[in-house]
Amino acid sequence: MIAPKEPSQAERLLAKEKEEAGLNPVNPHTALFKNSTVSGAAFRDMKIPERETLLSPFFKAGDYGIIFAPRGVGKSWLSLMIAKALTESGPLGNHWEAPESKRVLYLDSEMNLSDLQKRCHLLGIQNEQFHVLSHEIVFTESDDQLSLNLADPTQQDALKEHCLTEKIDVLILDNLSTAFKGLNENESDSWEQVSPWLLELRRHGIAVILVCHAGRNGNIRGTSRREDMAHWILSLEEADTGIEEGHEFKTRFTKNRNCMAFDVPALAWTMKPSENGMEITTTTIDLQSQMIDLIQGGMTSASELAGELGKAKSTISKWATKAAAEGKIRISNGRYLPA
Repeated sequence: MIAPKEPSQAERLLAKEKEEAGLNPVNPHTALFKNSTVSGAAFRDMKIPERETLLSPFFKAGDYGIIFAPRGVGKSWLSLMIAKALTESGPLGNHWEAPESKRVLYLDSEMNLSDLQKRCHLLGIQNEQFHVLSHEIVFTESDDQLSLNLADPTQQDALKEHCLTEKIDVLILDNLSTAFKGLNENESDSWEQVSPWLLELRRHGIAVILVCHAGRNGNIRGTSRREDMAHWILSLEEADTGIEEGHEFKTRFTKNRNCMAFDVPALAWTMKPSENGMEITTTTIDLQSQMIDLIQGGMTSASELAGELGKAKSTISKWATKAAAEGKIRISNGRYLPA
């Protein structure tokens, strides 16, 4: 390797003269980066406060979380239920709970205003901590009939400033495909129009929940790059136990940085009409049942299932053999298939 050539005395003098004359200004970030660098020992002893838990056990202040599901499964329902729990500081189902009331801004970019209002009525959402920003109201309130589009940097800045002014703790964006018009979901580079804004919201302590559609393969539709910076990702799946009234679905985490997997088991959700609106209950789904659901969703190998469920391949193999004997799945050439 050739060593870099040292500048001559004349070159050093010329550089100094240019600097003094303002022709070669010092990079303003140099001193900033120097002052921001912390040694390992100093970093170890820094007093860094724990991030506040917003919804126990998985959702913390400043998080970026994703909720995804196919159309009609219940992702908007769940998003509204999370908003209600956060604003009222209460339980959500039998397994999640918000310890303190927080200010939530629910941005809806798809539903008809009347439908959104009906859902809020059914869920009993009336807390002053809950705020709605609807694409329909934005359109009617603007002089030039503005279309809500968070792919526009000026709208991103405006929404950030609005959240800071209103002291919003949690921003729910429902949903990706309609709130970010012109964004190519399949191109990773296009996500660069959004990720810096999300990071800026995080630095201001604003947590974000992004609601997304699932593709035909059951995964989040579009580029996986938007998943990289997520603290947690929650998948909704259909459930059909034959209830006559209400709605039901299943949830499971496909990513979670904030707690252990056994703290957030897969859940079966049931929403039933009652005198007080909606009665919401949750029950845990055992891992063997989760394995069968994953196989029915297209996961075929023991290694994939082991990684998803946090179990050894030998355990998955034993469960699969039992499930095949019970007629719940098929095993063909080492691959697990729906029955």
